[in-house]
Amino acid sequence: MVRRHRLRPGLLSLLLCASPALAQWEEPAPPPEPAPEARAQEELPLDGESDVHSQVASFAITRLRDSPAVVTSLTAEEIRDSGARDLMDVLLQVPGFFFGVDTQGTVGPGFRGLWGYEGKVLLVVDGKELNEQLYSTMQLGNELPVELIERIEVVRGPGSVIYGGNAELAVINVITRGVQGSSDLMVSGTYGQLESVNGRRSLTLSGRKVFESAPGLSVFASASLGQGQRSDGRFEDFFGNTAQLGGNTKLDPTTVQAGVGYRDLQLSVLYQRFATSAIVAFDEVLDAPAATDFESFHAELSNRFRPSERIEIIPRFNLTLAEPFRDTDQGSEFYYEKRVMRLRGRTMARWAALDYLQLTGGVDVASDQGRLEGPADVGLQTAFGADGATSVSYLNVAGFVEAFSENPIATVVAGARYENHSAFGSSFVPRLVLLRAFGPFSGKALFSRAFRAPGIENISLGADVKPERTTVYELEGTLRLGEGHALSANAFDVGISDPIIYSYDAVANEEAYRNLGRLGSRGVEFDYHLKGSWGRVALSYSFYAPSGRNDVADYQVPGHSNAFTGMPTHKASLSGSLKLKPWLTVNPTAVLVGRRFAVDVPDDQGRSAVEELPTQVLLNLYVRARDVLTPGLEVGAGVYNILGTNFRIAQPYNGGHAPLPVFSREFLVRLSYLFDPALSEP
Repeated sequence: MVRRHRLRPGLLSLLLCASPALAQWEEPAPPPEPAPEARAQEELPLDGESDVHSQVASFAITRLRDSPAVVTSLTAEEIRDSGARDLMDVLLQVPGFFFGVDTQGTVGPGFRGLWGYEGKVLLVVDGKELNEQLYSTMQLGNELPVELIERIEVVRGPGSVIYGGNAELAVINVITRGVQGSSDLMVSGTYGQLESVNGRRSLTLSGRKVFESAPGLSVFASASLGQGQRSDGRFEDFFGNTAQLGGNTKLDPTTVQAGVGYRDLQLSVLYQRFATSAIVAFDEVLDAPAATDFESFHAELSNRFRPSERIEIIPRFNLTLAEPFRDTDQGSEFYYEKRVMRLRGRTMARWAALDYLQLTGGVDVASDQGRLEGPADVGLQTAFGADGATSVSYLNVAGFVEAFSENPIATVVAGARYENHSAFGSSFVPRLVLLRAFGPFSGKALFSRAFRAPGIENISLGADVKPERTTVYELEGTLRLGEGHALSANAFDVGISDPIIYSYDAVANEEAYRNLGRLGSRGVEFDYHLKGSWGRVALSYSFYAPSGRNDVADYQVPGHSNAFTGMPTHKASLSGSLKLKPWLTVNPTAVLVGRRFAVDVPDDQGRSAVEELPTQVLLNLYVRARDVLTPGLEVGAGVYNILGTNFRIAQPYNGGHAPLPVFSREFLVRLSYLFDPALSEP
């Protein structure tokens, strides 16, 4: 265990130097040091995580293996070796995660059998929450430039105590290239080809400058332009209409990042525009593809103060502007043009009260404002609430505490969060975690309450919608069988009371939200990792089954009480990286997804058509060569869905959307060049 005797100046920065990880309360950058790519190859041991520190699951900084949560971590090397094209490729390797299709062709995550697209799974990029604030959704598929990702940490469990009401089931924390590191320049290009149409195309440019004449000052900027298609398969709705997806399901991201840091003071911005189109909107094939844009701007200013060697205070200020699900054509039946702005201020204080006890507390204040950018009652655009308001504003005030204590008996982490929202009142969630190591074996016992806070449109389109409440129990054990050799297993039980349920009336073209019933799942997950000088192998398996009282008909499969709609009860993944040469790796991945069910809306007699999607295998192969002809030049080539499987994902509730083809066979080539003067110095 890492002991925290006192908060000496620089101690927290030294811990974070082992990883550029930034969580909700990430530390400002320490003075520049060698590039993260070089550190990962030169300093990390074979197990890949012994010296990596993180705050993704606690306000305290811990070694990743001692994090008070069930965490899956993937380094930049693992992500690049796998040839992952986006977050969907990465999450396929994480136990418990799968995907579903929802309205307007969007794709989101499910976790442990439960649909997590709206507000149940939180996506954080460099400390900035990317779930939009109208419906609290996150969009997946060619969404972020993977070339810029340094690390991904996935909390497979609740994060509400730390992150609030959009982290009910899991947290996906993405760390990208930032101001940390040495002066460098990186350029990357991708060319992909599906069988019948163009695949993914992207160009990414990233650079940072460390000013030797002003110690502690550095700047960073990156820009990425991309194009892509969801699939080139053929879609058939529940009415028998068909459409070719190739050319009709665009996924075109634009991402711009910039930042400046001077010692403990940091300012960073992130702009993202995700232009999409779909040939099916809610349940039926369209005559022509409908365009939907997701545009957002995020800015953050943070600093750090140390009044004494035992106390540290970190204030953070955030601005978010977003226009999700935007369709500016007022002649379209899907017209929607609303803007949301969030102003957020957070202050956290750490106190090393005793040699074995760290106390953390703070406040979190957020103001949300939504407004119509066009007329109401046109297309899908409605006013806010029954009173016909063209704008709304809400205030959310939260306080949180955490005690992190290491002692010879067990490490104890206890925390709680209290929030009060001006529209739906208060929420209180506690958390308790016990950690203990016995030689090569370590165990974790976790109890946590969590909640999913309604978004602006959930409130506007619902009748007295309130937060849904979740209780989670988890047990995890890890056996380290030797250097670079580990086996982990965990069991979980999740129960959700009063889940927020979405419904759409196709006749009236109206959406609605309501709290209804209870949901629950329980199951097991396994992880096996083996690393050596020859390469690495990772194997995972996850299983869930509905548990307790599940009385929400929207998520039930008629005749199959052991499964939720759209989600596979079994999933297994295998990934490997074999070093043929020090500079050449061959990287196969295979994912087996168990059967799942697509359910149509009930007919006039209350009967629903059920389609069974069979057990399927996705097989990919990626070859990566580094320092080709010149240092820093990398060439990669891969083929995805080698078997040409007609792989489809279902809508995880009976909303009428037929299964959507995804993960079409694709051939892809990636070139990247990193110019880092620090690596060429003797």
